[in-house]
Amino acid sequence: MNLQLNLRIIAVISAMLGLFQLPGLALAWHLGERLAPSAWTLVITFTLALLYMPSRGQLFGGGVNARDGVVAVILGWIVMILLGSLPYYLSGTMRGVDAMFESASGFTTTGSTVLADVEALPQGLLLWRSISQWIGGMGILLLAVAILPYLGVGGAQIMKAEMPGFRKDKLAPRIADSARILWAIYVGLTVACVLAYHLAGMSSLDALHHAFTTISIGGFSPKNASMGAYGPAVQWCAIVFMILAGINYVLYFQLIFLGEWHSLRDEELKWYGIIMLVGSLFCTLEAFASTAAKNLHDALLHGLFQAVSLVTNTGFANVDWETWPLYVQIILLTIAITGAMSGSTTGGIKIVRAIVLFKVLFAVINRMLTQERVIAIKINGKRIPAELLDSVMALGFAMTLTVAAATIILTSLNLDLATAFSATLATLINVGPGIGLVGPMENFGAIPDPGKWLLIVLMVTGRLEVFTVFILFVPHFWKPDAILK
Repeated sequence: MNLQLNLRIIAVISAMLGLFQLPGLALAWHLGERLAPSAWTLVITFTLALLYMPSRGQLFGGGVNARDGVVAVILGWIVMILLGSLPYYLSGTMRGVDAMFESASGFTTTGSTVLADVEALPQGLLLWRSISQWIGGMGILLLAVAILPYLGVGGAQIMKAEMPGFRKDKLAPRIADSARILWAIYVGLTVACVLAYHLAGMSSLDALHHAFTTISIGGFSPKNASMGAYGPAVQWCAIVFMILAGINYVLYFQLIFLGEWHSLRDEELKWYGIIMLVGSLFCTLEAFASTAAKNLHDALLHGLFQAVSLVTNTGFANVDWETWPLYVQIILLTIAITGAMSGSTTGGIKIVRAIVLFKVLFAVINRMLTQERVIAIKINGKRIPAELLDSVMALGFAMTLTVAAATIILTSLNLDLATAFSATLATLINVGPGIGLVGPMENFGAIPDPGKWLLIVLMVTGRLEVFTVFILFVPHFWKPDAILK
């Protein structure tokens, strides 16, 4: 293990989290709230940063291999969650495990919460809660890669480990340039979202809160009723920006910077639209049939909002969809598992992987019918390499195994099956709400402490798409001669 690298990771993350604490501290000071929690957090984070901060040009060096990158990312996330929990704990509003849960949920953009009354939190702490999701959406280590161009080889390995996914598109020859492009798009969407929310009727502060948690696809809200606390104009804005946030950022780059309009014919983008339309159709029909919607507009708003919120894994709610029939709830959870597009800040398995799995299924059936016929699996007309197909199927099996094991553990803690299964699923795919005790209008406060620790692990595992965490438990990974691609 590269001890020097790990210490420097701690320094970089500590320094960045300290800087991101400043807006919440400034707001607390402006409103006359207690400054001690944020102030002590700043002292701790900046002390760690000063202890291990390297000189310019020596941050990670050029000798960082893939193993170092994986370990650095895991360590980085642990440190980030620990430090991010300090404002909650030091404010006296949460116990240790609850503070860790809220911090992990924020940084992984899961959006699950242990809070029964969100509005009781101080405004400065609420702003930190929203900022944590915005940081986690793109990834703080990716931000380090973007603003520290001398990361060299280490930057490539860290970016690969923190942003795993089906697509390996490279936006620029240099990793730092690619990271900066991604962050530029991310910031641009956030600014546009703030303006749209404000024009739709939100206060400036609420617009900032919700822009952070919409573009990151996180789902935290400073209101107990989530998006249900606002009018239709705000909710339509949320729908538009949740959809935009779920699009592959590579497509934005191709459209904005390269002018490649043919990217709109992307196969995954097409299915992204189809899934949202089909999901919203079922939800709209149910909303229209129930008493929740007074007219067709309300039914369409409720149906489309919930379908978009779940497929993008944002987790906002404008109605208690747990009161809808079970088959509609299952549809919503199914599209949540699928997630939005690869290369976005969404959770889930990603739509492109679902497409590949269906194509593999039909290819196997065709081979049974034609026996010796070889059928290539293609996306956007390009053949998918065999090793990529293997990784898609392995991920599906790994997630299934993880859900089964975690559900068994949670049921052993005297939770009912619906709550245990949906809590596992909601945290692993980073969607936020489940059903039962953790429904869209409930919270995770009823989960026993051992269960909360398990769900924290699941949130990080899901955010890093399983393999980055699972590989730590393979003995060969720790051998000096191990080779990682």
